[in-house]
Amino acid sequence: MIRQSVLAISFATILACSESSAADTTAVAAPAAPKAAAMETPAAAAAVAKPAVAGRVSGTIKFTGEAPAAEALDIASDPVCTGLHPSGLSRQLIHGEGGGLADVFVQLTGVPDGKYEAPSTPVVLDQVGCTYVPHVFGVMEKQDIKIVNSDDTLHNIHPTPAVNREFNVGMPTKGMEITKSFKKAEDAFPIKCDVHTWMKAWCVVMEHPYFAVSDAHGAFAIDTANLPDGEYGVKAWHESLGVKEGKVKVEGGAATFDLTFAK
Repeated sequence: MIRQSVLAISFATILACSESSAADTTAVAAPAAPKAAAMETPAAAAAVAKPAVAGRVSGTIKFTGEAPAAEALDIASDPVCTGLHPSGLSRQLIHGEGGGLADVFVQLTGVPDGKYEAPSTPVVLDQVGCTYVPHVFGVMEKQDIKIVNSDDTLHNIHPTPAVNREFNVGMPTKGMEITKSFKKAEDAFPIKCDVHTWMKAWCVVMEHPYFAVSDAHGAFAIDTANLPDGEYGVKAWHESLGVKEGKVKVEGGAATFDLTFAK
């Protein structure tokens, strides 16, 4: 009997230690709650331990109709550029693969008001092959943009926003980098190189992180971390086709949205 009592006490002690350890993992930042309270509110403890819902709003932007022919660009003014493109350089604004439409800026609208923190990772805008890469991109307010010159020739970076401050910086050497940012939300505005007049990119400055740019197949994916479920607007912008809008219902952090531009 004594041996059975000792074993029972040991088992109870081990079980109590296990419960205490499990409680510590779900409330690291707060003092441990009394055992009686924890037993009275198991549903509350489960809610604390449940991971936040996160997912994506994803889909495809397509184009139907006859796209205009590619425009041949005159790059003869710079022998470095002609050397990089011996067969010539052309610009096709309406392009994509398999019916997809590339370089469409897609954003959610009607998201909750609040202060959204800009990512610490910068967006990279490269001047490479006498073109801007990427051609269309988005940043959040005050997010760094690392601008790189990967060509062995003079470029200058010259955004022309309407709301934010304009700047114009020469970048004469290969490998040169500068960092800039924009403080206020603004719709798409152009970035140009005054040395090479055919070079152009587009920047959109956002208050929130719920945006993306369609890839070569027209596909896009917007991370919905910390976005409550609900119905939101979708706004898609293309530099020559304009703006199309729609709605999407986010459930469980996820939704799909497809849109077609026509010309």
